[in-house]
Amino acid sequence: MRTAIVSDLHLGAGTGEDLVSDPAIRATLLERIATADRLVLLGDVLELRDFPLARVLELTQPFFTELGEAMAGRRIVLVPGNHDHRLAEPLLEELSLGGGALGLEHRALPAGEALTRIGSWLGAAELSVAYPGVWLRDDVYATHGHYMDCHMTLPRLECVAAAAVMRSGRRPPEAAAPGDYERVLRPLYGFAFGLADGGLTSKANRPSERAWRLVAGRNAGAITKAARKAAIGAGVPAGIWALNRLLRADFAPDVSAAAITRDGIAAATELSRRLRLDAAHVITGHTHRAGPEESDQQWPLAGGGTLHNTGSWVYADVFHHPGRPPGPYWPGTVTWLDDEGPPLRERLLIERPRDELRGAVQRTAGRLRATRR
Repeated sequence: MRTAIVSDLHLGAGTGEDLVSDPAIRATLLERIATADRLVLLGDVLELRDFPLARVLELTQPFFTELGEAMAGRRIVLVPGNHDHRLAEPLLEELSLGGGALGLEHRALPAGEALTRIGSWLGAAELSVAYPGVWLRDDVYATHGHYMDCHMTLPRLECVAAAAVMRSGRRPPEAAAPGDYERVLRPLYGFAFGLADGGLTSKANRPSERAWRLVAGRNAGAITKAARKAAIGAGVPAGIWALNRLLRADFAPDVSAAAITRDGIAAATELSRRLRLDAAHVITGHTHRAGPEESDQQWPLAGGGTLHNTGSWVYADVFHHPGRPPGPYWPGTVTWLDDEGPPLRERLLIERPRDELRGAVQRTAGRLRATRR
């Protein structure tokens, strides 16, 4: 069986940065994955933090309809992430009512209005849900990777919020189970979804977006006093020492691309160790950093396996400066898995120029403005 894995489409993003919303780029992805026997949508397929749920479903119906045509008669497994965690709620609710504990993989048929609609749009394709991850082979485990936020030292707003919850005594133990991470993160995801579904968020007031534009640019080492003040207002404290002292955390001030990569690998390794993942290959998304690339060292896990990341289909200028060649955060990655051998990544947009991808973002953003209600 040949499996295609994609993550972090963030369909319905208020920024227009979800490239698959562009019909031409969507066609590129669908044409390629139509050759797969099985498709895994590995989290953050939907962006449920910018618009109410009904609006997101309206915006994303064309994708699911076309995906169903491309994958007719074959299986699609949806693994919710942090930005579309709401899609896991019916499964988690059923598990809770039945008195069961959340393990590494729980499977379910589509339940709840959102998943029921998506399933109907997929037509002849067979949709199922798996959470928090899915065993693709006896030696390959795939999960979105949002649990790693409990171990990251990057002062992203979500990681800071997780640290605040863990400060109250909910820190996952050394030998952890998925339920230990859900106790920390599930309330945060519910709060973020509630704000968006109530129409209280938009791309204009996204705190983490403003902060990243301030501190993750070319001159991140020379943040001025005004920028520090703005960064604090944006939700990422510049006073890292004070933050660590308050939350008993270990956040680091370095938010360079290299630091983000190192932190993501370290957090995924720690997550794998605590969950005791006995797999030769662990596949995640979440950090948007595809890899390991040919130029990278392998990403070894504590148990002897290897970490892989599926990258994203999001184009954000903050990671792609003019004149720079495409880096590991360049969008457009599909990860392939066969019955034997390691996962292999294919970068479908590697030859696309920056201006083309920026143009797609601008067109999508323009359509959002034109149809705003």
